[in-house]
Amino acid sequence: MKPLHKTSLLICLTIFVVFASAGVIAKWPALAPFLMKNAPVTAETGADPFAYNPPLPSYVKDLHPTYTIRAELHTAQATITGSVTVEFDNPRTPDLRLFIYDYPWNPMAIKGIRFGDKPLPFERRQSVIHLTNPFGSAKRGSLTVTFENPVPRRGTRFGVKDDIWTLTTWYPMLGAMDQRGNWYNPPQRIDFGDPFVYHYADYDVSFVSPKGFQWVSSWGRGEAKPLAGSRQEVRFRGSRLLNFALVGSPHYHVETITFAPNLTVDIASVDKDNIERIKAIARSVFPVYTEWYGPLPYPRVAIAETGPGTTYAMEYANMAVFKRDMYRNNLIEHWLPHEVAHMWWYNSVATLEAVHGWLDEGLVEMSVYHYLQNRYGSQASAALLASYSRDADKLKQRYPSGRLGKRLNQFAGEEEFHWTWYSKGALLYDHLRRQIGDDAYKRFLQRVQRTYHGSVIGPEHLDQALGQVLQGEARYFVPNVQAENKAPLRPVELEPYVTTLVNGTSYYPSVPARVKNGTVYLPLRELAERMGYRVTWSPEKQATVVQGRGRQVVLKKGQRVVERDGQRVDLGQPLLEIEGRTMAPLSLFSQVLGVQAAYDKEAKTVTLK
Repeated sequence: MKPLHKTSLLICLTIFVVFASAGVIAKWPALAPFLMKNAPVTAETGADPFAYNPPLPSYVKDLHPTYTIRAELHTAQATITGSVTVEFDNPRTPDLRLFIYDYPWNPMAIKGIRFGDKPLPFERRQSVIHLTNPFGSAKRGSLTVTFENPVPRRGTRFGVKDDIWTLTTWYPMLGAMDQRGNWYNPPQRIDFGDPFVYHYADYDVSFVSPKGFQWVSSWGRGEAKPLAGSRQEVRFRGSRLLNFALVGSPHYHVETITFAPNLTVDIASVDKDNIERIKAIARSVFPVYTEWYGPLPYPRVAIAETGPGTTYAMEYANMAVFKRDMYRNNLIEHWLPHEVAHMWWYNSVATLEAVHGWLDEGLVEMSVYHYLQNRYGSQASAALLASYSRDADKLKQRYPSGRLGKRLNQFAGEEEFHWTWYSKGALLYDHLRRQIGDDAYKRFLQRVQRTYHGSVIGPEHLDQALGQVLQGEARYFVPNVQAENKAPLRPVELEPYVTTLVNGTSYYPSVPARVKNGTVYLPLRELAERMGYRVTWSPEKQATVVQGRGRQVVLKKGQRVVERDGQRVDLGQPLLEIEGRTMAPLSLFSQVLGVQAAYDKEAKTVTLK
C-alpha cells in the first residue's frame, strides 16, 4: 500500500471512530440495557468486589412467558369462560406442564389445548396438566388453552359473596421448573398456607363482565369499553407479574391515592366511609415501607375490601385483600399493613411458599412493627414484638424439635404454622436488625429488593445480599432456618473481606481477601503473580510451586507447613480452598516470600510491597 493510500485510510478510520463514538454516546440510554444484558460476567481488577457479586439464580427458571387472556364472567351461571394463549421459551423437555390452581371440589374444566391450529392431547393429574412438547427445535412457542371455571358462591379465596367477585388463580398457568430443567410438582393444598409455585410473566388481559362492574386488579383499573347486551370489556396490560388477580363488584366505590416516586393505589369498598379509613392506613404504611425496602417497582397496586365471612386477608400480585370483619377489634391495623407489605415480599420478590414461607411471612410481620412504631409509637410496636416472643416460647415448649425450615405440609397444625413462620420468622429479622443496626438492615433489604425483583429466592439469597452489605461472607439465614426451636437464634457469622493494596494501588482479586478464623487470607496465585512471582503446578511433587526473587516455595493443599528452598517453614495456619481458589495466610507473603506485608485491622486493609 502506498504512503498516500495509508494516510487516506487512517484519516477515514479516524473520522469513522469519532462519529461512531458520538453515535454510541448519543444512543447510550437506549443501548445500555441491551449491552449490559448481553455482556459477559467477568471479574474485573479495579472494580469494587463488594458491589459486584453475581446474583444467585432464581429457584424458578425464567422461560419469559407472556399471557394473552380473553375471558368473560357470566354472573348468572357464576362461571368464567375464555382462552389463554401463553408464549414462552422452549424448555426443551419431552413434556410441557400447566398448573391449575382450583379447588378439588370445584374443578376448572380444560376444554382443549392447541399448538397453532393443531389440537393436542393432554392428561390432568391433580393440579398439573401434562402434554407432549410440540415445539421441536424452535426457540419459543405458544399454547392456547380454552377453559371454563365455575366460581364458588362462597367467601373463599376464589369466589363470590355479596356480589363481590374475588378472582384469584382463575386461569391455567404455565408450569414452573427449576434451574436444572425439572418441573415442580405443586404441593397438595391444605386448610392454611399458600402452596402455589408461580412464574413471573407479562400479561394482556381482556375481561368481559356486566356493565357497571368496578374492577381493581394486579395492574390498575384497565381500559374499559362498552359492549352490546349491557356488557363491558376491560383491558389490562402488565409486566413482570407473579400472577394476575382482579376483584370487582357492581357495588364498589373506587378511589385512588398516589405516592412518590410513581405509585398509584386503587382502593375499593362498598362503603365510602371505609375507604377513608383505608386511605389513612395507606398514607402511613406506604411511605414507611418505601423507606425500609425502597420504592415498589410497579406503577399501580390495589387494596380491595371484601364482604363479611370471606377469607381473612390475602395477598396476590400487587393486591392486598381483606374482609370487612377486620374492623372489629381493630384487626385492620395489623392485617392491612401485613398484606400491603406482601407487595414487596411475595409479590416483587417471591419465594417457594410451601418451602420457605417464613421468608415473606416473617418479614411482613416485622413490617407491621415498623408501621406501628411510625404511626403509634414504640409502645405499640414493642407490644407486638412481645407477642412474637410469647409465641416463640410456646414453640420451644410444645414443638422443641421443630424449625423454621419445616415445609408447609409438615406442621402439626395451624398453631405451629403461625407461631413458626409468622412470629419466629419476625423475630429472625428483628434479631438481625438489632445486631447490624437499622441503617445496615435497610441497605440489606433494599439490596434484596433491587437484586431479586422478579425472582424466587430462599435463605442463601438473603445471606449473599447480607454479605454484600456487611462486606464479607455472611451466614445467618441458612443456619438459623435449620436450627431447632429449642435453640436460641444464632448471631451473624461474618468473614470480613479485606481491601488489598499492591504497591500502593488498590487491587480486587476475583475471590476477595478475607479474615477467616482470625487470620488474613489472600488468593495465592493472583497476588503472588501480581507481585512478580511465577506460580505453577508440579505433577511430580503434587504441589504448587511459587518461584521468584531467588526463592522457590513448595506448597501442598491444606497444609500449614511449606518448603522454602528445601527448608520447612510453619505458616501458623493452613492453606485453604475457597471458591476453587487456593487461599494463603498473610504469613506466607511476609515470612516466606519476603514481601513487605502489613494489615490494618481497623481499616480492614492489607498492604503488599
